Amino acid sequence: ADFDGPYAGSVGDANIWRRSNMQQRLGAIVREVGEEVTLYGDGAYPSTDLLRRPFRGDISADEATFNEDMSKYRQAVEWIFGKLEQLWPFVGDKTRKTVLLRQTGKEDVVAALLTKFHTCLCGGVTTDYLGIAPPTLQEYAELIQRQTDGVFHYSKEGDQNNSPPLGGEPSS
Repeated sequence: ADFDGPYAGSVGDANIWRRSNMQQRLGAIVREVGEEVTLYGDGAYPSTDLLRRPFRGDISADEATFNEDMSKYRQAVEWIFGKLEQLWPFVGDKTRKTVLLRQTGKEDVVAALLTKFHTCLCGGVTTDYLGIAPPTLQEYAELIQRQTDGVFHYSKEGDQNNSPPLGGEPSS
C-alpha cells in the first residue's frame, strides 16, 4: 500500500517518480526483503536498477518480444484505474478537481484504499488475468501495518515533510 500525491497532471510521471522518493523507498524494501524487485513503467519513466521501461530504437527480436509481453501487464495495471473510476466515479471527474476548493487528494486516497479492499473481497479482472489471488483483508491489513506502523501518510505534491495521517491535518 503506497499513496503519494496529489500531483497536478502537468507534473509528469518522471517528476512524480523523483518527487515521491519511490526509488529510495523501494530500495529500502528490497534490502529488507532480500529479494530482487523490479518495477516496469512506460517510456516516460527513467530507467534505473529498480525501474525498467520498454526497449527503444534498434532493438533485437528478444527485446521486441519483451516489450510486447510487458505491454500486456501494463494494460492490466490500467484496468485497476478503470475499476477505481467505476466504483468511485468522482475520482475521474475533472470538474471536481478544483484546487483549494476540495481535498481531492484525500478523496482519491480513500477511494484507492476502498478499491483495494473491494479487490481483496471480490477479486477483479486484473487478478483474474494475471492468475493470482488477491490477499485477504487480514493479509492486506498486516502488510499495511508493517509498511506504515499503522498510520497512512498522505503528502501534498510529494512533500514528505507535510505528511499527516490520512484524515489528519498537515502539521505546521
